[in-house]
Amino acid sequence: MDQRTVILLLLVLGLLCVPVGARLRLPAPVVATVFGAALGLLPGRSLSLHPEVILPVLLPPLLFAAVQRSSWRRFARGWKPILLLAVALVFVTTAAVAAVAATVHPALPLGAAVVLGAITSPPDPAAVSAMAGRLGLPRRTVTLLEGEGLFNDVTALTIYQVAVAGVLTGTLSVWSAVASFGYTAAVGAGVGLAAGIVFGWLFDRLPTAELRAGLSLLTPYAAYLTADSVHASGVLAVLAAGFWLGATRADPDDVAGRLSGRNFWDVVEELVTGFTFGLIGLEFIEALDDLDAGVWPYARYAILICLTLVAVRFAWMFGVGGLTKRMRSRDPADVPVGWGETLIVAWAGMRGVVTIATALALPRDFPARSQIVFVAAVVAVVTLLLPGVTLPWLVNRLGLSTGAKRRRQAEQEVIAMAQEAGQRRLEQLRADGTVSAETAHRLAQWQRAILVDEEAEDDDWVRQRQRLGDVRAQLLAASRAAVLDHRAREPEAVDDVLRRLDLHSAVY
Repeated sequence: MDQRTVILLLLVLGLLCVPVGARLRLPAPVVATVFGAALGLLPGRSLSLHPEVILPVLLPPLLFAAVQRSSWRRFARGWKPILLLAVALVFVTTAAVAAVAATVHPALPLGAAVVLGAITSPPDPAAVSAMAGRLGLPRRTVTLLEGEGLFNDVTALTIYQVAVAGVLTGTLSVWSAVASFGYTAAVGAGVGLAAGIVFGWLFDRLPTAELRAGLSLLTPYAAYLTADSVHASGVLAVLAAGFWLGATRADPDDVAGRLSGRNFWDVVEELVTGFTFGLIGLEFIEALDDLDAGVWPYARYAILICLTLVAVRFAWMFGVGGLTKRMRSRDPADVPVGWGETLIVAWAGMRGVVTIATALALPRDFPARSQIVFVAAVVAVVTLLLPGVTLPWLVNRLGLSTGAKRRRQAEQEVIAMAQEAGQRRLEQLRADGTVSAETAHRLAQWQRAILVDEEAEDDDWVRQRQRLGDVRAQLLAASRAAVLDHRAREPEAVDDVLRRLDLHSAVY
């Protein structure tokens, strides 16, 4: 079985894991890992990807997809508690895992133990977003988890890069890590903003939605690789570029771009996520062959690391929770309220793509690489599987599925804004004689119907409405513009309503 066949099988299995996971009620990444491990048991399977290409190929599209689902303003409101999780907790977790790893595995160099801590410390933004959307968690909880998932990668990857370089060169300095973190964050953000400005200019000059979708795939790679070339944070560059484009390119009339872009990025995210976890399953089987002491000692070692991750996160959330509440910013709904929400945030520390990709990106000659890959695979599977299976029960038991109600309420507010904007436009058209009062009334009813997905019209009205193409276009345009102005505050609700408007706009 040659490498091209293995890559193709990983991509196919990565897509199949989505319906299989839904049917089995398991997280799709866990199913993809099992598929990859099954592939690894076949004779003649092997896949030798160069470690240096793994992070630049896998991370940028996943980070960019996560950014597109949110907005900068949401994170700006609660930046203090987010930074406590995304920066401080990552350092604490890395130190705790490194201490445990070096104690339990004395032959493991300290630098390699720090690398293991950096690999296993950051929760995954894609897994958190999928889980939060499915469970209907309160908005403040979702904001905190998604913000942590996006920004903790900067901290973890900086520690990872400094520690890997320290192991390979024989020097490891705390001050070097701190200085490197400041440099990579500042320069990475600057590179990302520059990339966002340049690609925003290019977007406006491409004539078709298909070309703009293709350029959107190149944007995170350009930001990441440019930052990486100057030894800055590629992760922060992707985030900065994505937030900039999201804030500056809200064109109400780009209907085709939004429809094709959303579908395009759904496919990209599923492919990359499935491939990544399938790859870790494949590497997991190969790592088993290299474990000199057998499987069970390292399995116990991996479970101990999992317990350390859980214990540190729980201690941090409940110990620093009081401090977080005192650091609330302008919006009092920025941080979890009560022990129930704090418990959910503590239990939702699911590891995923970043943990997998950084483990696979280790040089082939890195000390204890096989053991680290093995532990990373176990950590990813355990921290995805246990919360993925138990969180729905826990959320229902605690009565915290209020986010779904809040999202429906936000959607109704967005629909009301769209209706109001359409009504204002209809009043203008009726005042200048373009439409009659009866027609304006019927168009207002039609607009409400499409916004709530309940269109039901008689044939006579359908034929009459078809003769009012320009009026319909103006009505939809006014509604889209009003909805987009609200996206920074309610991205999910706006995206849902905007999609309905876009679908009808594309038809006419």
